[in-house]
Amino acid sequence: MDDNQEDSRLEMSQQNKQIIQQVFELELDGHKDARELYKEEIAGFLIKTDDGSYTLSSEKRSDGIETLHSTFGARTEAFEKFAIPSKLKEKAESRKIIRVLDICSSIGYNVSALLDYLNDSDVVIEVDMVESSLETLATTLFIPDICKSHGFVKKTIELYLIENGYLQYNKVLSDIPSNIKLNIHVCDARDFLKENANKEYDAVFLDPFSPAKCPELYTVDFFNKLKEFLTTTSLILTYTAASAVRSAMIKVGLHVGEGPQFHRSGGTIASKCFDLLDKPLAFGDEKVIALSDVGVPYMDPDLSDDYNTIIARRQSIRSKIRGVSVFPSSSKLPRYLGIDPMEIEDETLRDKLNGYVQNMGFEALNDPRILSMLDIDRNAPSKNQVLELEQNMEYILNSI
Repeated sequence: MDDNQEDSRLEMSQQNKQIIQQVFELELDGHKDARELYKEEIAGFLIKTDDGSYTLSSEKRSDGIETLHSTFGARTEAFEKFAIPSKLKEKAESRKIIRVLDICSSIGYNVSALLDYLNDSDVVIEVDMVESSLETLATTLFIPDICKSHGFVKKTIELYLIENGYLQYNKVLSDIPSNIKLNIHVCDARDFLKENANKEYDAVFLDPFSPAKCPELYTVDFFNKLKEFLTTTSLILTYTAASAVRSAMIKVGLHVGEGPQFHRSGGTIASKCFDLLDKPLAFGDEKVIALSDVGVPYMDPDLSDDYNTIIARRQSIRSKIRGVSVFPSSSKLPRYLGIDPMEIEDETLRDKLNGYVQNMGFEALNDPRILSMLDIDRNAPSKNQVLELEQNMEYILNSI
């Protein structure tokens, strides 16, 4: 598939999808062994991760492919980045039901981790699983068994495929406990939000591909809509720490903090309530978001634009304001703002960084006006610090 002809949703490889569709056709034609016939072929698309669980790779877009999960451990990542930091176990102590929105459910590891995390809680667990790729969900049926809870996810997917006319034989032997209610929605997550009003969730697991490959689920407009589904104690959890994502969250009024680290940079946790966040953003990250072009968020006003439109819109805005109303992000300039240039041993880098700020009317990285710009309340929530930095930047540039 040509990159320029892709639609807005990034999915698995075309070859994998075609094989799943062949399984659908054969089973509907009465071949009870259709899944067994293609089991080994589909296994060729599975990538075994370091903890023994499996993942899939994406279709190529932009600069390459990605896997759905960390190769250091797909299931472990689900626990560390989503289930444990959701704080739902504490909430379950005083609740009869826990509701979770799982965006981009893929092969169901986040839901499986959630079920195991709450296994000892006397609570009903209801999850809306949103996934745009029917074939990705169906591939879950071919994932080797890793735990009992993943069998509940598999059974739910199988029942959905049977009820909607894609398969016809019950082969998954798991019996779903009565306190577990998993609802599958095969659609664009943007459409799900637009079509399902009056719902509230205790947590949102946001697990698309990276913002560069799936920007439509990280826009200001997406978070503004998603905010309607949050209670005052809800958390949004995502593995990405991208500045554009954090910027979008802040622009819709959410507080943001660092998510747990798992073999790479920590993700992001967002909430309406600052007190629910355990770790604020690093000041260096706040400077990048507030003061440079890399902090420009993705936008999708009608929650319907395609990938290329969303990417091009952000690139256009960045090119117009870079070096004019915000500092360029080149050479990680924002992280050097405020330091004595002579502390930078690399003379070429030092001259380059000083050149960037001089082009905007400042004398050097430690120009008193830059120091004044950075003089904010460092004890305030990260959202407030970012907004104050932006206000200081605007005020000082207007006075130059």
